Amino acid sequence: MRDIPTSIAELQLSSPLPSPDQHNIATTNNTFSHTTHTPTPTTTTTTTLLASHSTTTYTLPSLHCDIKPHELYPLSSLETPSHLKRINFEMNGNPCIFEETNVPLNRKRTASVWEEEDAEKNYKRTEIINNDEDEYDDNNNESNFADDIIGSPNSALPSPVSDTEQDWPLEDMRDTFDALPSSIQTYALFQLLKRSHRNTLKDTKDSILHFLKRDILLSLPISIAKNILLYLDVTSLCRASGVNRAWKELIDNAAEVWQCKMEENHFIPSSSEAYNILHVAQNPYKKIVRRHTIMRRNWRLNRHRKLLLEGHEDDLITCLQFDDEKVITGSDDHRIHLYDVNTGQLRNVMEGHEGGVWALEYVGNTLVTGSIDRTVRVWDIERGLCRFVLRGHTSTVRCLKIVMPSMIDGRLQPSEPLIISGSRDMTIRVWRLPNLNDLPLPLIDSVEDDFISRKYLKYTLKEHESSVRDIAVHGDTLVSGGYDNTVIVWDLATGESKHILKGHTMKVYCVAIDPKRRHCISGSLDSSVRIWGLDDGECKFVLQGHAILVGLIGLADDYLVSAAADYTLRTWDPSTGDRQCILAGHRGPITAFQHDQYKIVSGSEGAVKMWDTKTGELLHDLIQDVSSVWRVSFDERRCIAAVKSQSESTTQLVVLDFGIYDIEDE
Repeated sequence: MRDIPTSIAELQLSSPLPSPDQHNIATTNNTFSHTTHTPTPTTTTTTTLLASHSTTTYTLPSLHCDIKPHELYPLSSLETPSHLKRINFEMNGNPCIFEETNVPLNRKRTASVWEEEDAEKNYKRTEIINNDEDEYDDNNNESNFADDIIGSPNSALPSPVSDTEQDWPLEDMRDTFDALPSSIQTYALFQLLKRSHRNTLKDTKDSILHFLKRDILLSLPISIAKNILLYLDVTSLCRASGVNRAWKELIDNAAEVWQCKMEENHFIPSSSEAYNILHVAQNPYKKIVRRHTIMRRNWRLNRHRKLLLEGHEDDLITCLQFDDEKVITGSDDHRIHLYDVNTGQLRNVMEGHEGGVWALEYVGNTLVTGSIDRTVRVWDIERGLCRFVLRGHTSTVRCLKIVMPSMIDGRLQPSEPLIISGSRDMTIRVWRLPNLNDLPLPLIDSVEDDFISRKYLKYTLKEHESSVRDIAVHGDTLVSGGYDNTVIVWDLATGESKHILKGHTMKVYCVAIDPKRRHCISGSLDSSVRIWGLDDGECKFVLQGHAILVGLIGLADDYLVSAAADYTLRTWDPSTGDRQCILAGHRGPITAFQHDQYKIVSGSEGAVKMWDTKTGELLHDLIQDVSSVWRVSFDERRCIAAVKSQSESTTQLVVLDFGIYDIEDE
């Protein structure tokens, strides 16, 4: 095998364009002009080989065509990539540098006339400059380089083909290429491709692509492939599963990937989906993600099925709660209605209260209600029966919460299930939640405080000096707001107040707890929202901007929202107190709203509207032509609003079901 060449010039790679052969000239003369033009400045590529102890430069001439090169040679004008212009390598154990430079030439050659003396002229134009006259003897690898040049073609492509058959040294060319360092091989191939005809490039591409085809994902270990899939969003995963059957099988069975997507997108499984996660061996997460993704898209596009629930006639609906099976409402007609959320059928009417029902909450099969009749009642939902009547309040029960134990800060808080009720009698009562299997208390009209206290009453909290308007609970922390302008922080483990927060100048209408930042939040008739520290009781921020009563506040997914009687909602950063958006568009005081990180649904005279939480943009009017909106509540699939119809003046529950378009058929 030949020695490694001392210069890339030995491969004749310095000419930027090929030399068309005579046959090509004959076939293209009718299309392209090949006349000689006035010489113009041009450049040639010089390849320089630098050894540690000598510098040898070889310059080969440019060869130009008068045709447009990109039409036959698409890559001819492509510049050499920067990483190929200077290459370090070793030759015969010596470190060398290959470098491509541009040298100006004031000559242009026509490709239209070919003479037998071209080869001789080309040899005369080949410069061989060797700055090393002493260090190498005649036996040096570079000594016969000029002979090699003379014995080989001096253009990047062979000289024009003559009618005489030529013997091409293909075997020598292959051996020379094999002997080159890999980096120089890359350069050589690049230069050859620049000089290749369009048809040659096409044939080369077709051959190479066939052998380079490789399934990147399936060639990896499954664990690594799944880790890669974790970086795709839901849409990209669905598209990837359509690439081929193998990808579909891999993606469909990647339960941990779909579980991660469910958690990333804050998809909350329904009760049936939660059951499948625990009891079904087959991957349930993909169906959950698909279902909830479609529902979220339907929300954005306002695609829903509408269902009307009736039964309260023209009475005010004061409270409601629902899940994926039922809707429960309380009204000032003293009754509690139970509806089938899927069919709209009224399944039961629970009666027993002697005044309007102003508060309700249920957990599982246990429903707790508070009323103007001053009682708290505990109901068996499935049987529709009142099991317990908790007496003790001396005025309207205005608000209540059921608190179930949960693990917070390493301990169970609270230690047992509780009912917390706030009343206009200025007190808050903390009850142990009765078990429906317990024997009920006597259902009598007289107040039997002593008996009830011994059985279920745990604490009576008496720090407020006026009506208790709202309460919020997290673990053992209770926050209450009252008409005495104060906010009080309580410890449910001891029944003692920790802080009495003073700063509002008028009645406090709403409170919320921010456990992440250890804050509580309050809204007041003085038009302000205040953020307080749970631990030190200090006022951290005063959020101003509303013009009148702030009657509702909500905190979800790091978005604080306030709603006021000035017809607007505002979004705030709970960490800094900075206002983010003003949502204006309602034509009356905001009477109900709920939000998550994607949407805000609010109700007021005339309409129920949906807004973008992040931008404050009005997305849709979900419900129109209503005179009043009393309650609004939504989950991932449904939005339910208690409204009074403008046309019929009747009370209705409007159910908007966004879980449509074949979701039920899965």
